[in-house]
Amino acid sequence: MRTHRRTAIAAAALLIAALVAAGGCKRDISKNAYVAPPPAEVIVAHPVQRDVVSYLTYTGSIEASETVELRARVQGFLDKVNFRPGQRVKKGDVLFEIDKRQFEAAVQRAEAVVRAQQATLAGAENDARLARELADQRAGPEIDAVIKGARRDAAKADVARAQADLADAKLNLEYSTITAPIDGRITKNYVDIGNLVGRGEPTLLATIVQATPAFVSIDASESDILAVRRGREKSGDSKANEPGQVGPNTWRPVELALADEPEFNYKGRVDYVEPQMNPLTGTLRVRTRFENPDETLLPGLFARVRFPISSAKAVLVPESALLSDQQGRYALVVNDKNQVEVRRVRVGTLEGTMRVVEEGLTPQDRVVVLGVLKARPGAVVAPKLQEPPADGK
Repeated sequence: MRTHRRTAIAAAALLIAALVAAGGCKRDISKNAYVAPPPAEVIVAHPVQRDVVSYLTYTGSIEASETVELRARVQGFLDKVNFRPGQRVKKGDVLFEIDKRQFEAAVQRAEAVVRAQQATLAGAENDARLARELADQRAGPEIDAVIKGARRDAAKADVARAQADLADAKLNLEYSTITAPIDGRITKNYVDIGNLVGRGEPTLLATIVQATPAFVSIDASESDILAVRRGREKSGDSKANEPGQVGPNTWRPVELALADEPEFNYKGRVDYVEPQMNPLTGTLRVRTRFENPDETLLPGLFARVRFPISSAKAVLVPESALLSDQQGRYALVVNDKNQVEVRRVRVGTLEGTMRVVEEGLTPQDRVVVLGVLKARPGAVVAPKLQEPPADGK
């Protein structure tokens, strides 16, 4: 009986515990009812409106302003090389010397011939003068005066020929010393001392390259040329200005960037515009000039050049705020109900980290610039306005 009583008490205790537990679960379910999460926080910003310069951009290669090939103009053995490969040379510097002993001897021979011919001429002139005097006094035959006058004239021609030979010999002596015709940097010598040069053809000895200033030539398309001309007409630009000028004696500015540079750090100007279009390519050759005082712009380097054409107000947003899909570019905009909308845009040029938006946005729009993954179209968000930087960039 005692055992049966303890069993009944234990069963009653378990029943009470189950009822209490059941009551507690029922209360927890009512407290844990589903509650919607708060709207996602995103960072929004108003598009920036400022003046933006429009450019025409082309690519080309940097060219030297002057390039001169130094060649041996006389035959002889190379005697001296008076420069270090790659160094800067000045106009008139002596760079190469060819063994000049044979040329000095040729000059001496020519000078001797000139003196001999001059002596012959002096004697012929005396003979002709005396023969003429005798013929005039009828003391000598006329034919003798004529013959001696002809000998005098032939002697004059011999002197002139000897003097020409002397000038040629002196010129060859001068050619045996090769000097720099321009300022610039010189390549290595292509011929070593002791080699015979100038035999059969002018031997290439070295090349001088002048890269201050440097040039970049581009081929502007016909459509761009016409657009620039129409812009000049609309602005009332004087037709008296030369092609490539924006004012009297003021050339159109141009900017250059090297292959590894995002910014156009080098400033230059238009230098020359060809007077006719190329009918085969439909382009116009334009040459631009950069002073290049530190010779950073090496001839042969790839370069991007751009021409500022006009300036106008434009709307810009950060490039990172613009997304793409199969239909094109778009931005996520938060409306006045804090709902996210998809706004299709037409974009323009890139200005640093900002992209010009030509159509689709206004300065009053709130564009999602951070948290775009949280901003689902149609969803309600908690926008936080980002203040634009002081410089507007």
